[in-house]
Amino acid sequence: MPRIPARTRPLCTLGGILAGVLTLTAATLPTPTYSGTGWKALTQHGIYSLHPGPYDIVWADTTARTTLTRYFKLPAAQVTRSVGVRINITTTLDTTPPTACPARHRIVVHYTHQPMGQPGMSQALPCHATGNNSAWGGHIRMDSEYWTVPTWFGPSPTVNEARRKDAAAHELGHILGLDHANTDIDHDGVVEAGECVAKNGLRPLMCSPNRGLPLSKPGGGAGPFVHTLEAGRFSKDFDLPGLRQLLANYTLRQS
Repeated sequence: MPRIPARTRPLCTLGGILAGVLTLTAATLPTPTYSGTGWKALTQHGIYSLHPGPYDIVWADTTARTTLTRYFKLPAAQVTRSVGVRINITTTLDTTPPTACPARHRIVVHYTHQPMGQPGMSQALPCHATGNNSAWGGHIRMDSEYWTVPTWFGPSPTVNEARRKDAAAHELGHILGLDHANTDIDHDGVVEAGECVAKNGLRPLMCSPNRGLPLSKPGGGAGPFVHTLEAGRFSKDFDLPGLRQLLANYTLRQS
């Protein structure tokens, strides 16, 4: 889903100074990487790395907390377990407006009708640390229509629930530093909606629209199977390697 350019937030303290110098040849030094198969860093908005954390998910109000907590639990646990960056689901309310960056490593989740002024469009407002260009936190504004209109994503309740989960995880991905994964696969000079790499019929969660709106089962055949296979999870073949590389970039960029 779209989001406006990231705001910046200065680092509050310096963590320390380098006590020694390790000299390596240029050939042996690993370098930061900002894109790979099925993922891209949000570099045009100032995010080049993911801090080791932890990060806290907090809520703009009680409605957001009540409605959305369960939708963020799955991707938060996945990033904690599979990337090594702890994402805490809290019960904290945070009234920082979307026009300002919240406190360091806070992700404020809002439940809002058409936050982009368009039907069905949610919004991530990522911030980055000016000192090292790591993901700072920011705001996620979920479009309430996904919940107030039970058939928003189609007639199947199972697919609707899967798409709600995907939408929440997708916006979290932006806050953590992942851009849309779309690329010009057919080499026609246009990067189109849903134009993303795939493996076994599955596209990256960060494909735009979310997961590229897959319409068929792996191996062929119509049905909702691909809609629900990884619901609410970052793809193991694309998104997770991207997040792991962003975490590695944090250390590599300090070298």
